[in-house]
Amino acid sequence: MTFQHTSILVAVDDSDSAARALDFALEVAKVLRLPVRIVHATKPRAGQSGEVHTLDFEEIREQPEKSPEKQIAVEVLERALQQANERSISVEPVLLSGDPAEALLRYAAECDRPMLVVGRRGLGRLQGLLMGSVSDKTVQLANCPVTVIH
Repeated sequence: MTFQHTSILVAVDDSDSAARALDFALEVAKVLRLPVRIVHATKPRAGQSGEVHTLDFEEIREQPEKSPEKQIAVEVLERALQQANERSISVEPVLLSGDPAEALLRYAAECDRPMLVVGRRGLGRLQGLLMGSVSDKTVQLANCPVTVIH
């Protein structure tokens, strides 16, 4: 059975492992000639709905005043876009609001045969046991191939 990917989804945040995941995804995309969707999820603020939402990146990017979470999201995605543009890779920024693991899984489920690339973020042992990590949840629950980059 052959599985042909139609795109690569790479989750980014401001961690070193996410930067390595982006490097890996861009290299694979170059070899396989696949488009890349660079995905960042912001956690909802206290009092906001915990549902997953897709946000308009360009609209948020142009807002003169943003919440700190959205400002960080824009900066993370802009750095990733610049890195992709330097390699002449076709990319699409995707900004989601919601629990990062849940948002990533829902978005991946909406895509046709994606390959998912995530970084393994260094949580402390106790915190990782209590909360789990985005990469752990993604590996356990994704309905598509997942590559975890250390």
